[in-house]
Amino acid sequence: MALIWLGCAWLLGVALGPVAREWWPPALCGGLAGLTLAALYPERRRLLLGALVLLAVLALGAWRAGPSGTEPADLPPGAIEAARGTVVDWPERGNRNDRAMVAIDAVRVAGEWRGATARARADVPLQPAIGRGDRVELYGYYRPAEAIPLAGFRASLQRRGLHGQFRAFGASVVARGERDGLGARRVAGLDRLEESIRRRVPQPEAALVTGILLGDDGRLPKEQRQAFERTNTSHIMALSGWNIAIVAGCCALVGRRLGRARSWWWQGGSIAILWLYTGLVGGGASLMRAAIMGTLYLVAEATGRRGDALIALVVAATLMTAVAPATIFDLGFQLSCAATAGLVLCSGPLARALRRLPAPVAAGAAATLAAEGFTLPLVLHHFGQLSLVTLPANLLVEPLVPLVMAGSALTVAAEALWAPLGALAGIVAWLPARLLLFSVELLGKPAWATVGTAMPSPPVVAALYATLGAAIVAPSWLPALRVTGGRLREELAPRRPVLMPLLAGVVSGLVAGGWLALLLGPLR
Repeated sequence: MALIWLGCAWLLGVALGPVAREWWPPALCGGLAGLTLAALYPERRRLLLGALVLLAVLALGAWRAGPSGTEPADLPPGAIEAARGTVVDWPERGNRNDRAMVAIDAVRVAGEWRGATARARADVPLQPAIGRGDRVELYGYYRPAEAIPLAGFRASLQRRGLHGQFRAFGASVVARGERDGLGARRVAGLDRLEESIRRRVPQPEAALVTGILLGDDGRLPKEQRQAFERTNTSHIMALSGWNIAIVAGCCALVGRRLGRARSWWWQGGSIAILWLYTGLVGGGASLMRAAIMGTLYLVAEATGRRGDALIALVVAATLMTAVAPATIFDLGFQLSCAATAGLVLCSGPLARALRRLPAPVAAGAAATLAAEGFTLPLVLHHFGQLSLVTLPANLLVEPLVPLVMAGSALTVAAEALWAPLGALAGIVAWLPARLLLFSVELLGKPAWATVGTAMPSPPVVAALYATLGAAIVAPSWLPALRVTGGRLREELAPRRPVLMPLLAGVVSGLVAGGWLALLLGPLR
């Protein structure tokens, strides 16, 4: 339990890091008040010192995150017609265009090339194909992040340190980058894998199979992609714990055949396969979180200890934010952690509440309700829409996802062995993909399937999660809180003449510190 408290304090500190310097006066007043109370009440010193340790960890997380802010773009005034720059990462493949991050160093305004500095997400045509390290010239128009109306997309650009979006209607490669690295071989391998699936599975099911296996939904037609968004099932094409759980499950089936005596062998092999898969498909934040959790669980089992999913989640999130504090603002990471926390904390109680239903239906409904309930505040904050068909859609879709993944892996392996066998295996991948796509399209077709909502601010989102947490811990904590409250009233009664002035001074200090923070912010 101590690890969970410490990890949560760290994560809160990292989240508050960008604005922490504005709130140091209230935090300092709170720390001094805690030390004073620890001196006045030795019998409560352990509890108060624990609170001070949490405050110190929170401050350490805030210090690690540091102030926010990307270096501003340096662009000449006027409408930008074209841009030159370097592709800084391998592009994300799409159905109509590719999406690449480009470091812009020159732009053309009113027919004249001028020096510039900016990082932008560039939507570029499929041809010519571009890769990391390429020097490119893009023709189109540029929009700064501040001018983008979609709040979720704007926030996504800013979290990734991008200044805006460049919509390119044409592109040319000025100079090719290095193609002999490990990243280039990984991309080439993914292209061959995707090509083998497209050769044996017809469209649009091939795009869906590729999306589930590799987390790339760019090839899916716009109509189907919108159906997934309306039913809130897009997460099946986002690389996350689903993929890791399926890979780990397959490894576990093989491991059980080997017996307990060889557990170290299959668990070590499972860890290697997990990280090989993570590295092959790209290793986004949500997939990295799941890989770390899976590794911790397998290590605990190998050493004879009981794995705790909640502790593994907190440790994974803490490690990732310690290495890269900006990860905490990644939307995929936020949704992945929220859904996992919901499954760990609420799926069991919900399944027991639904025990009158058939066991598979109760388990599926409980998992869906837990994950959707914990991700709902984030979904409303970033997208401002609520799906009314998410429960039946997920109940129909989730059992088909492992079948699609297994079918796609079988198709790739069979295609590599013997082409006619690959054609037969393609049917195994196509059938569950066809059923999944039909279910999503059917449920996403009605106009009432999704409704627009207000987009709550970050403080409101924090309040919603605090309410969820209070509702979860209240049943187990209320009896202990009543007993503790009675003891505190008895202990504090003789010391009330000293405590009341002290409390008034602490409150006054907090208020004064808050006003000082508000005043120092604009002055700085």
